[in-house]
Amino acid sequence: MSERNILIISPHPDDLEIGMGGTVGKLINQGFNIISLVVTDGRRSTTLSGLSEDKIAKIREKEAEKAANILGIKNLFLLGLHDVKRREKQKEFQIKLEEIFDRFHPLEIFTTHPKIDKHPTHRTVSNLLLGTLSKRTKDNLPTPQKICCYEVWTPFEQYDRIEDISDYIDGKTASIEAHKSQVEYKNYTEGIKGLNRYRAVFQDTSGFTDIKYAEVFIELTK
Repeated sequence: MSERNILIISPHPDDLEIGMGGTVGKLINQGFNIISLVVTDGRRSTTLSGLSEDKIAKIREKEAEKAANILGIKNLFLLGLHDVKRREKQKEFQIKLEEIFDRFHPLEIFTTHPKIDKHPTHRTVSNLLLGTLSKRTKDNLPTPQKICCYEVWTPFEQYDRIEDISDYIDGKTASIEAHKSQVEYKNYTEGIKGLNRYRAVFQDTSGFTDIKYAEVFIELTK
């Protein structure tokens, strides 16, 4: 068991890469072990291919594996849920969370924001996580020291943490591009690079910064 484990939860196969692919590269370079848990299989995503949901899910699984390899993630868990609308699927996700907590004892968790993010699946996943952590706290079980949220569908108006990802933007870009089925219909790469560039330029009001790209996060109180 590593004492430097960090858990990152992605509601869909490409959320980690879009929201914090640069920070992931940075954390791995600093010696942290990343555990990536992808909750749904993304079968209902928009594509230009006209394929069945089952085929899209298989494609997205391979894309997630390729992106993880690009970033250097060694522990990738693809839960493969069709959705998190039904209680039995929510329970399946929470059981997997418990297994990961007991196996890896992560120091920190990253996820999408439970209120700000406009995607309903993102909010559901994060709230299920918070519910699981609350139960573990009541049961006196170990819980991570920090919970941080990364931005995907909704830029944050305020944030608690900023990470300089200037040296990791190429890896982040490549990991997003690995999700070919998604970037073929929506240019996530340019969209998020623009946001990361904006974060870097406007993070310092002194008039000078050598940061070229940055990612920001909101820390949640447990």
